[in-house]
Amino acid sequence: MRHSLLTVALLVIFVFTGTAQTVKNVQAHVEGNKVYINYDLVGTTQGQKFTIELRSSIDNFNKVLEQVTGDVGPDQEAGLGKTIIWNAISEQGNFSGSVTFEVTSVLTFSPLQVTNPKANSSAKIGKTLEVQWSGGDRGRNLKMAILQGGNTVTEIPNVGSSGNYQWQVPKSVAKGDNYQVKLFDPSKPNDAAMSAEFKLKKTSILVYVIPGVVVAGAAAALLLGGDNGNGKVDCTTNPTHPDCVVSGSDLPDPPPLPGGGS
Repeated sequence: MRHSLLTVALLVIFVFTGTAQTVKNVQAHVEGNKVYINYDLVGTTQGQKFTIELRSSIDNFNKVLEQVTGDVGPDQEAGLGKTIIWNAISEQGNFSGSVTFEVTSVLTFSPLQVTNPKANSSAKIGKTLEVQWSGGDRGRNLKMAILQGGNTVTEIPNVGSSGNYQWQVPKSVAKGDNYQVKLFDPSKPNDAAMSAEFKLKKTSILVYVIPGVVVAGAAAALLLGGDNGNGKVDCTTNPTHPDCVVSGSDLPDPPPLPGGGS
């Protein structure tokens, strides 16, 4: 006697890419010897691609089911109402009982996105600007160009693939608005990612000014006053100072003339 799949007892799948759930609203039903599994695939960025695999509790989810068609396998894009069709009898043979399925999703590609600099931000000429991005092919070194008004100002041939690059803004670059970062894989120049527009400003220089008028005035006062630093006037260097001029009444009596004359 041939037995077909009797029931699909449970289909509850939690699929994570990092910490974000990507597979939702999973449902299943049986039609003859085939199982139809419906699900929604949720992405975070348009153009992302996933590899979708289906497993079952028949072997404790150890083996990827092969007799499947529909929205399964590599290069699956996000969308609602996706369907996997499993030819159960063809792969499993005659059996009866309940089966639990597991749908797994692995993000394999995400388009490049420049996340920093942000819109209306600014950087200083001669300083470091942190460029950040997400997506792209892992391990592929990227090229970066700096544009102003759509025109290339300078290029950096290799910024790596880590998602972060510290760009030392050259002093030769002019200040202004409408700057953008352009990132791209040299082998795929048409798939470039552009940042939001930002500004470049000149580096501020702090100058500490000693009030010269005050210092000069103090020095002049010392010179004019002949003050030797202890509050007394040095009459040797400033004999015309009022404290150094002797009036007639203050002059000492002249010495007596020789012979007692007056």
